[in-house]
Order: sequence, then structure tokens, then C-alpha cells
Amino acid sequence: MKVKDLKEIINGLPEEMEIVLQRDSEGNGYSPLAGGDDKAVYVAENTWSGIVYDMGWDADDAAVTEDEWKEIQSLPRCLVLYPIN
Repeated sequence: MKVKDLKEIINGLPEEMEIVLQRDSEGNGYSPLAGGDDKAVYVAENTWSGIVYDMGWDADDAAVTEDEWKEIQSLPRCLVLYPIN
């Protein structure tokens, strides 16, 4: 999903409406949204999951080589939304 898609979903909703995250596609748990981080990069491992790297990290924090880290840093940023728990 892109930001424009999310904007379409929330367009016209009340500003005080709480946002709740579903844990998985089967609905095996829910949690209120705690916040978001737009200084991250997502690297897909497959079509349903991947790894997120914080751009405040260095190569050691990311457990990659300096060359790998430079490549990761060149990727487009993503918005990570995270639940309370």
C-alpha cells in the first residue's frame, strides 16, 4: 500500500477516530496504533514479509557490511506504523 492509498481510505473519517492494527490477515489479535516512523527502509524477503532498517542506524546496528549499508540507504523510504504492543 502506498500513502496515497491510505489517504483514500481515511479521507472523510472523523479526526478523533482511533486507529487499530490487525495482527495478521486471519484477525488473530488487534492493537491500537502507537505511532509511525518515516525514516525507515523496507527490504522484502518474499511477497508477505521483509526487514525494516532504521536510517538512524549504522552498518553495525543493521548487522550488514558498509557496502550493503550504503546500498540499503539508497532505497526509497517507507512509513512504518507500529502498535502499542
